[in-house]
Amino acid sequence: MTEQSSIDAANSAFWNEMCGSSAAKLIGVTGNDPLSLARFDEWYFEFYPYLAREIDFATVGGKDVLEVGLGYGSVSQRLTASGARYSGLDIAAGPVAGVNHRLAQAGLAGKAVQGSVLDAPFADESFDVVVAIGCFHHTGNLFRALDEARRVLRPGGRATIMIYNATGYISWIKSPGRTLKYIRDVMAGNPPPLALDEDGDRGNYDRDLSGNAAPETVMLSKTHFKRVLGQRFSHVEVRRRNAVAHRPFQFVPRGVMLATVGPVLGFDLYARVTR
Repeated sequence: MTEQSSIDAANSAFWNEMCGSSAAKLIGVTGNDPLSLARFDEWYFEFYPYLAREIDFATVGGKDVLEVGLGYGSVSQRLTASGARYSGLDIAAGPVAGVNHRLAQAGLAGKAVQGSVLDAPFADESFDVVVAIGCFHHTGNLFRALDEARRVLRPGGRATIMIYNATGYISWIKSPGRTLKYIRDVMAGNPPPLALDEDGDRGNYDRDLSGNAAPETVMLSKTHFKRVLGQRFSHVEVRRRNAVAHRPFQFVPRGVMLATVGPVLGFDLYARVTR
């Protein structure tokens, strides 16, 4: 088994538990009926209020849209309900089944399939829009994932891609020396993404209900991300987003964190790019 196939297998197993399951448990959502899913979606879009600005829900009607990394299916259903001709892709069976259940239950067209974005099962120039929120940095080959996103986009097509920020405030709090070295490496050239090798590091960002950390996570700084995107796309915008009540901010309301810390030291990077 190759290193990449081992990563794929580990990701397929880990993400079979849909991303968002811990949040669903926390807010008391246990079913997948319409009311339960609507309750989760209401929480989701309130918790991430900037998503409606980063993803062009209002403009996807009649367009071919690919979503990579499906999570709990909130974005999937909203894209489809907004009139997109929807396709979903995830390396794990659980999210694929969850999205297909959602769409069928809501009477919406569209289909999700299981597969790897590193070898996306779609023809060149198949989509007008690609959406990938929190997926590419887990694949084991972030740059290959970006190449595949470009390949399946039509000329003039747009993508929204979120990855973790290597110079967000959590990085500075947890690993200031490593963060500073990475910044120096970026200034000196074009290094590989910053890999989180230790379970504890990866667990700062993603854990399943059993407490296991995601098997693979890498990060880029805003400067580094813009550089690699600029090598692939004609227009690039990158914004810092997201901040939670991590020490020493544990008593600061999330809304205040999003408005103040998020744009400057947020731990997510949202890119909007055009092929």
